[in-house]
Amino acid sequence: MEIDRDRLRKPQRGASVLARETRRAELDKQEREAKAETKRRDGYRCRWPEDHKCRCGLEAAHIVDASLGGPMEPSNLLSICGWLHRRGPESIHGKQLKVEPLTAEGANGPLSFWRKDAEGIFYLVAQERSIGIIERD
Repeated sequence: MEIDRDRLRKPQRGASVLARETRRAELDKQEREAKAETKRRDGYRCRWPEDHKCRCGLEAAHIVDASLGGPMEPSNLLSICGWLHRRGPESIHGKQLKVEPLTAEGANGPLSFWRKDAEGIFYLVAQERSIGIIERD
């Protein structure tokens, strides 16, 4: 019986660190590409329907947070200014604003936009007919 000496060898020093860094770099690349595609799809504009002064640059926000299992792909991302995404007094991260998809296409289709009132109840601000086109009554 012949012994496979390659299997018995210890991994080269730093091999696990290099593998972890390579995986992380690939995930970071996929995230950058998904965010760039999202901004391109949305015409490099904040998708929030109300008039407001966009501040803090354009960001790609998750509809379903990654920590809750939301995928890092354009169908789960929308372009929104940093102020409404996470920095303003009313923001998606602050849980005063929320966005919901209206179709199975997710953010690749129309969305509805919601705001929380003083009693903590969400009300509809607006909804889209298609990307960037607000439905009017």
